[in-house]
Amino acid sequence: MSDPTSTPNPPTATSTRLPSQTITATLVETPTITATASLTPTATQDTHLPPSMWRQWPIVPALSARAVDIYQKGQQLGNDPHSFIRIGDCQSEPEVFLGIYDDPKRYYFTANFKYLQRTVDQFTGSFARSNVTARRGFGIASVFSPLQNDPTVCQSNETPLDCEYRLHKPIIALISMGTNWCKGCSAKFEEYLRMVVDYSIEHGIIPILSTKADEVEGDNSLNAVVAKVAYEYELPMGNFWAAVQYLPNGGLQKDNIYLTVEGWNERSFTGLQTLDALWTALSKTNNP
Repeated sequence: MSDPTSTPNPPTATSTRLPSQTITATLVETPTITATASLTPTATQDTHLPPSMWRQWPIVPALSARAVDIYQKGQQLGNDPHSFIRIGDCQSEPEVFLGIYDDPKRYYFTANFKYLQRTVDQFTGSFARSNVTARRGFGIASVFSPLQNDPTVCQSNETPLDCEYRLHKPIIALISMGTNWCKGCSAKFEEYLRMVVDYSIEHGIIPILSTKADEVEGDNSLNAVVAKVAYEYELPMGNFWAAVQYLPNGGLQKDNIYLTVEGWNERSFTGLQTLDALWTALSKTNNP
């Protein structure tokens, strides 16, 4: 995947606004999306809405009973409650997704969002840390290929997924895939996504799925698959597609693939809100 921004310095561009007063005002005042409700950390997924209605699912998901069970299993396995990882392509690398929260000089919270600092503190070190499961050009199948691992940190026979889970033993995996995928291949995408979900659950790691802003497949079938898997496994799903609908061109550049700076900012901010909503609920079930 080529550089996802139109500027030569994506980290600097990403940090210009998030989460400043500007982004707060924009999200609250925009009438085209129920932003106020979506920003509420207690937002819940209406389990009565079928996957076909994924566009109406909330931006910030709630913690499900299934996710709590997975977390508790992970604690028995020794997973680190201060660790999360990303699984994705270049759009999930820390330079453009969540990484700024490990640098206090690059963000600040207005009064309405100061509560998010508790989650920044909880996961300090995970935000800017590179993951061998998130890299330029990755597709959903890449994380199962030993040829795609990082030989500087992984064992020769390890897949990126094996390696990442061994190295960091996270409690949460933020999974965002689909931009690097072929048209008409949603069935194969679903097969691999289920494999990632099954592997994560086996290791006591909560898979947090996410919709994407683009529809390079031409019919939004991959977002429908993500919602289907989240629904059937009773897992949280962040609805990033809904989060950027208020932005010009849905937060996408003219190529309709890569995010604009505003899209990047929105993704990191709602990603942090998702982590906060889930960790707040988890911490009430078990205080590690």
